[in-house]
Amino acid sequence: MKRLGLWLLLATSAVVFGACSTTGPGPAVPTGGVDASMVWDYYSGAKGEAHLNYGTPDTDNVGIMFQCRRKTGAVSFVTDLRKGAPGPGVARFQSGKAKGRYAAKLEKSELTDGWIAMGDIPLLDPVLAAFEKTGLISQVEDRVYPQNARSAAERAAISRFFGVCRG
Repeated sequence: MKRLGLWLLLATSAVVFGACSTTGPGPAVPTGGVDASMVWDYYSGAKGEAHLNYGTPDTDNVGIMFQCRRKTGAVSFVTDLRKGAPGPGVARFQSGKAKGRYAAKLEKSELTDGWIAMGDIPLLDPVLAAFEKTGLISQVEDRVYPQNARSAAERAAISRFFGVCRG
């Protein structure tokens, strides 16, 4: 529960700082659901946590944020559900044929008409395993929003993230 509070604080901070940002939000997601400016990026946090974000560099346009700590066995996520929640307290992801529904705390987004969903996924979950292997992942709401790695650098960021998570 303490981790969820930290994620809530981070998400709230992103909303507050995003409202003050001079870079503005990134481009809106096109009708097809793919925003070519968005990429997967890895970074290490000040307290040893690993972060993997899918977003437009140097903007507030972020689709998914994953975080983990070495050997904890779980990956936390924060994502924006653009059209509305797929169900009470649920976020859905898929990678190839692997599909999962994950418990999520939902907060109304002040930046979009949707919701911010926060939760945890077991590190050994089939969706995360497929994502690490292929670089393919989609968020599922009223339709599928692909958030796939398209370059070797993105796939390397994904591999590095999961390597840190496993310890």
